[in-house]
Amino acid sequence: MNQGAIDQAKKLRDDVAKQKAMKPIKVISVTSGKGGVGKTQVVANLALALRQRGLEVMIFDGDMGLANIDIIYNINPPYNLKHLLDGSKRIDDVLFVGPEGVQVLAAASGIQSLTNLTQENKMSLMDQMDSLDGRFDVVLIDTAAGISDNVMYLNSAAQAVFVVVTPEPTSITDAYALMKVMSMHYGEKSFHIITNQVRNEAEGKSIFKSLVNATDQFLDSVQLWHLHSFMYDEKVRQSITRQQPMLKFDKDGAIAKGYRELAEKVSELDTNTQKGGMQFFLKQALLSR
Repeated sequence: MNQGAIDQAKKLRDDVAKQKAMKPIKVISVTSGKGGVGKTQVVANLALALRQRGLEVMIFDGDMGLANIDIIYNINPPYNLKHLLDGSKRIDDVLFVGPEGVQVLAAASGIQSLTNLTQENKMSLMDQMDSLDGRFDVVLIDTAAGISDNVMYLNSAAQAVFVVVTPEPTSITDAYALMKVMSMHYGEKSFHIITNQVRNEAEGKSIFKSLVNATDQFLDSVQLWHLHSFMYDEKVRQSITRQQPMLKFDKDGAIAKGYRELAEKVSELDTNTQKGGMQFFLKQALLSR
């Protein structure tokens, strides 16, 4: 056997071994119909809670024109999604190690062109993120609020969609509108609901029940699961002002405990569906309209 054939055989064995060693990855979008519901807080704290369970976590800041994760974490990544898409930096240059080893792909603030990615942008993103398969246990996508093209393609590409909703009537109606668009135009039939800023568990369950009633009546075959309710707590506002996630600001408080409970649920969540892992996310993100 010549050297070329030996090298080719070795590469094939290495590729097979790499495939076997790859971690099963969970790609989860955290989204909302309305802004100001605490979506980025959920992502930032859930990522920390998952890290405390020993998982490798990446945050993709999908609010591409209005970055927020870096503010919550009080970090200042030197590079962001803009540098990745314009080709000036590679993915390993752009990823920034945040608190407790959470890796952050930061968005850019005030860059209007990023609010509606082109097919060329999506191809560039797919090419860069291809190398991440197998490096993380969980990828959390913090989407923008609403039903823009960027929000829709990130949600439709994820394996699981977490919808954050508060007791405000506009938050509830906008959450339903988002799920309606996802169901009717993107074929998404499964949503996990996180009720936030509620007065008590009963209010959280009431919000969830109203969403179930609406989807059962007007949307075909849509299923909802209530993941968790977070109570209103003035300390959350204080933590935002201090630029500290609640798991750092009030680590022994009820909200922090809730995030640790949510992390346990996420670690047990079965996302091993036909959607696959990071490769599915990348290809769907490219192909979605």
